[in-house]
Amino acid sequence: AKAGQSLESDLELLRGGARVIASVAPSFVSGFGLDDFAPMRAALKKLGFSDAFETAEGAKAVSEEYLKILDTRRYKNFITSACPAVNRMIRLYYPSALRFLAPVVSPMTAHAMLIKKRHPDCKIVFICPCIAKKREAKESGLIDGVLVFDDLAGMLKDAGIEFLKDEV
Repeated sequence: AKAGQSLESDLELLRGGARVIASVAPSFVSGFGLDDFAPMRAALKKLGFSDAFETAEGAKAVSEEYLKILDTRRYKNFITSACPAVNRMIRLYYPSALRFLAPVVSPMTAHAMLIKKRHPDCKIVFICPCIAKKREAKESGLIDGVLVFDDLAGMLKDAGIEFLKDEV
C-alpha cells in the first residue's frame, strides 16, 4: 500500500504481517478528546500496529532546523508551513515566493525519517485530521499510508476498541 490509496489498502497493510508503526499528529488530543498519548498508543496496538509514536518528535526536529536557518542570517524572513496545501499553493500560484519557503521538511516527513532510522524495515502510517497529507505522504516516499481521524475512529469502533484513560 502506498499513501494516497484507500482505507482498504491501509487495512491490508495492518493485516499483512509487516511491522507497521503509527505516527500520530498532535491534534489527536482534540480529535479524540484525550489528554495523554498512552490510551491512543494502546488502542493502536490493539488495532494491529506494532507501535505508535507522536509526530511531535518530528515537529521538534523541524523547529531545530528552523533555528539553524535563522542563525545563518541567510533569510530576513521566511515562510514555514507544515500544511501541504499551503506549500502546494505557493509552488503553483506564487512561484516568486518560493525563495522564501524554508527548505525544511514537514514534521510528518521528519518523524518518518526518525522512525526509519530506528526501525529501517518498518512500514509507516501517518494518522492526522487532514486529507491533504495523503498527497504529501505519497510524494515523500517514506510513508506507506495515511489515516484521517474519521477513518481511525471508524476502525476502532468496528473493532470494538475504546480508549482506556488509565491504560499505559
